[in-house]
Amino acid sequence: MNDHEFNLEARAWLDDGPTRLSDQALSSALEEIHATRQRHVLWPKARAPRVTRFAALGAVAALVVAVGLLAVSVAPRQPDGTSIGGPSTPSPSPDPTPSPSPSTAPARVLDFPALTQTFVSPRNGFSVGHPEGAALTPATQLWGFGQDFDIVDTGRSAVFKGSSMKVWEGDGSDEWIDTTIQDYGACGIPRAQQAEITIDGQPGRIAACPNQVEATVLTGGRLYFFTLSHERDDARAIFDAFAATIDLTPETAVNYPSLTSTFVSPVNGFSFGYLDRGGLQPATVRWDPASETPVSGTDGSVAQPSDRGFDLVETGLGAFFKAASVDIPAGVAIDDWIDATLASRASTPTCMVPRSQQAEIVVDGQPGRISEGCAHQFIATVVVDGRLDVFILLYGDEDGDGRAYFDSWLATIRLHPEDAAQPSGTPSP
Repeated sequence: MNDHEFNLEARAWLDDGPTRLSDQALSSALEEIHATRQRHVLWPKARAPRVTRFAALGAVAALVVAVGLLAVSVAPRQPDGTSIGGPSTPSPSPDPTPSPSPSTAPARVLDFPALTQTFVSPRNGFSVGHPEGAALTPATQLWGFGQDFDIVDTGRSAVFKGSSMKVWEGDGSDEWIDTTIQDYGACGIPRAQQAEITIDGQPGRIAACPNQVEATVLTGGRLYFFTLSHERDDARAIFDAFAATIDLTPETAVNYPSLTSTFVSPVNGFSFGYLDRGGLQPATVRWDPASETPVSGTDGSVAQPSDRGFDLVETGLGAFFKAASVDIPAGVAIDDWIDATLASRASTPTCMVPRSQQAEIVVDGQPGRISEGCAHQFIATVVVDGRLDVFILLYGDEDGDGRAYFDSWLATIRLHPEDAAQPSGTPSP
């Protein structure tokens, strides 16, 4: 058989032969190819020799393998990934590690800026990080008295808020906290059933519900309440990011309200700030210390003289303000006369330090003195243009911020002795 006859027979065999190589044969061939060590061939530059019969037969076999490979690669696939007509072999998963279910997947913060800035609350005793450009609204009032929450509006459908309040002796239970925050919280989950959280190293509780995450922490004699109002799927992660930046400083918190209203005395020639809660009682007469006669009680205590000449403010927060003014008699030693005049108004007869030994203060730019030796009481005195102005705070919290509250009240006082009421029968200038 010559070369031409061999080629004709090979072509006829290919026309009648198989059109697809079996998977087993293909696999064996591939394994053999992979296992056979390959050599680098130096192709001769001379003209290739004439092809022999055996070389042609080898070419035909290679052609058979190529046709089989082509058939495998172009064969249609079923929707499940198998070839039409071939064995059903499931395709391997590209990632053998199963993805966590939505319930177990960790929350991720999506498109939320870093909390690179720090806000320090002026009243609530904490600081917190926030993104650059956030809108900040500091608290200006006690919890329950108006603008009592510090607000951080991120501008990204997430608003962080925080407030705090003093916890009095006997309070602080989970039930008390639930009642305290019921007008501010949205979740309504009893605190005892909430998950635990740690904020600035202090244990707390956290609850999440639609559009809000809220947490409470009890530390340093204060209850802290933090919330995140949101419209996001990653709110818990955002709240945790805020919580990680919180620094609790209960010693810097303010336990008294801002004095947002102004009272002008109709008698005493001054004005002062106060919180209008219905406890204001203006003086009705001029104060006349010489006519006051303290009355002793049956238990030996000394009754307070009349307060008709004093402007009074009952705050309803364990604090009571009194203020009055009077002309100083001519020719008296001022400090001695003031000591004698105010002795009957001390909480105990011997608690007041002589005025000459009292600490100095400034009220409306005028020098004065302050008595701090009496329990639950501060008395400040100022002498201007021959008049004595007296300002008194009675407070009930021994460990509270009585002095700070008193100082905040003194800071609102404006003295205008020319407007004081004149004694009866004295013509006005």
